[in-house]
Amino acid sequence: MFKSCSGETAAASALPLKLTYFPLFAKGPSVALALEMSGLNWEGFFPEDWKTMKSETPFGSLPVLEIPGIGQIGHEAAILNYIGREVPRMAGDGKKDFVTSQQLLAEAEDIYKALQAKQDTILQKDKVSQDVYDKFWGEPDGTTHNKEFGVKMYLKLVEDFYKKVGGKDGKFTASGKTVGECKMWVTLHILVMVQADVLDKFEGLSEFYKRMGEERETKALILHGCRMPGPFPQGYIPKSFSKAAEGGA
Repeated sequence: MFKSCSGETAAASALPLKLTYFPLFAKGPSVALALEMSGLNWEGFFPEDWKTMKSETPFGSLPVLEIPGIGQIGHEAAILNYIGREVPRMAGDGKKDFVTSQQLLAEAEDIYKALQAKQDTILQKDKVSQDVYDKFWGEPDGTTHNKEFGVKMYLKLVEDFYKKVGGKDGKFTASGKTVGECKMWVTLHILVMVQADVLDKFEGLSEFYKRMGEERETKALILHGCRMPGPFPQGYIPKSFSKAAEGGA
């Protein structure tokens, strides 16, 4: 039987990739968006019994991508880079776009980790004091240690990066659809869901967010999760919302 250069048989490569993630707008949507933009054959699942499934995943976490003939890949970044390997245009056309995409992927993850530490979620509220929260969403301050960067400092860095790489027409790369741009758009959307006007002072990022949001695949992600069983509901919420919810309970 024919084998591809990756060692997969033709029969195995014809089967769909299987993405599993929680019904939550967090680390799974970037993978769903990249898969949809790649044109790869895939299908999505929400875990039916996470307690049982957890021990069967590579690192006890989601997302995971199951590849016929190979097995599971764990970790969002690893999955995104696999997609880029299988569909080179998703990695970036040429060295410049490749390194641009990779840096966007890494910086978006830095923003996400900051959100994990300080932003309320539907499951965990009041992670930090009001003063810490206000500073986190306040004006950019590049004089602090980078572990203390707030949302708008991160956005300023990405805005400057957009200009540095010659971004135009809402694209960091020639295609505007690399895996790094998928991860960055999803991260920006999480921020916008928390604070609608967060991008207003960042012209390049606003242009990127709007352009990417108008892509067919991105609209499908927001509307029904692409090929997932349903949409990814909002996970990160404003602190004021969480307090109001507690008061109304």
